[in-house]
Amino acid sequence: MKGKYYVNLSQGGNLIIMFEVAKRYASFIDSISIKVGNVIKFLVLLMIGLLAYEAISRNFFNNSHKWALEMTQFVNTTYYMMGGAYTLLVGGHVRMDFLYGDWSVKKKAIFDIITFIFTFTFLVILLIGGIQSVMYALKYGQVTYSAWGPPVAPIKIISVTGIFLMLLQNIAELIKDIAVVIGKDTQWIRGLEDRS
Repeated sequence: MKGKYYVNLSQGGNLIIMFEVAKRYASFIDSISIKVGNVIKFLVLLMIGLLAYEAISRNFFNNSHKWALEMTQFVNTTYYMMGGAYTLLVGGHVRMDFLYGDWSVKKKAIFDIITFIFTFTFLVILLIGGIQSVMYALKYGQVTYSAWGPPVAPIKIISVTGIFLMLLQNIAELIKDIAVVIGKDTQWIRGLEDRS
């Protein structure tokens, strides 16, 4: 079967299949991160609405709700955790730019490949701990220690999902950085022009 994806490793052929699969993976994860980010960004409006509702209810009608602040915290956690992969994709996470900002795209990619190890390790540890925490919350019916006392399993599941998406996006960023370093077909990389 010869053609676009043919690889003959025994004769020193190239690894076009592996590169194509990695490229498709990165593009697919990018599209998921964009879709999730475009939905999650509207949670800010929900948070504002919840806080405004509680403030008006408490100050004008002397009617406070025990669920309002905690619900706002849950929405904020969802916004923060589910938006992490999108923020990673668009380069929105905080970094020390006093050196990095002046580097070439290739030098940035090399540095990002090196730091990938630390980020990947951190996200895997968070994911393992998060899964264990979800299992505990589900097994024991864990609730918060507030007057409202909602179950915490849903927000923990959302947090673990966000961590998992960020882990997948981190791997996609590694693939893009490797493509930049080896100078291999970089037209498909979203936002590459913003990295300079």
